[in-house]
Amino acid sequence: MKIQPITPTYRNEVNEILKKEWDCPPSVSRGRAIDTTTLDGFIFLENGKIKGLITYNIENTDCEIATLISLSENKGIGTALVEATKAAAKENACTRLWLITTNDNTSAIRFYQKKGFEWVATHINAMDVAREIKPSIPLLGTDGIPIKHEIEFEMVI
Repeated sequence: MKIQPITPTYRNEVNEILKKEWDCPPSVSRGRAIDTTTLDGFIFLENGKIKGLITYNIENTDCEIATLISLSENKGIGTALVEATKAAAKENACTRLWLITTNDNTSAIRFYQKKGFEWVATHINAMDVAREIKPSIPLLGTDGIPIKHEIEFEMVI
């Protein structure tokens, strides 16, 4: 198992995974479109195959996790990728690591809280704005839960 930065060698494969798993680009966060095809990030390799990836965007002293995908759940892939991103954020003098998830994504909500992120805001009906930017966002998500709100998590670093 190996974590490494996304390099040009893997960029096309990363972008294919982002398209398949999340219909990216774009990703939408707080009413803005994010071009995930150009973001920095890390991949988790196992036997030369990508098993997970994370992309992030640094602005000033904030590092936003734009996407996190684990293709094998409960094996430490997401945790390792978040830790690599946290280290990169520190190296870039960031003081805050943050992200947005949706109200239906209960596994992500549990995951981020267990990793030490604080739930700092619920942006009510934010997905209405997100769908104006990205109409392909479904109305129903995990377990048939309506996708309506953005939940903001942060970690002070």
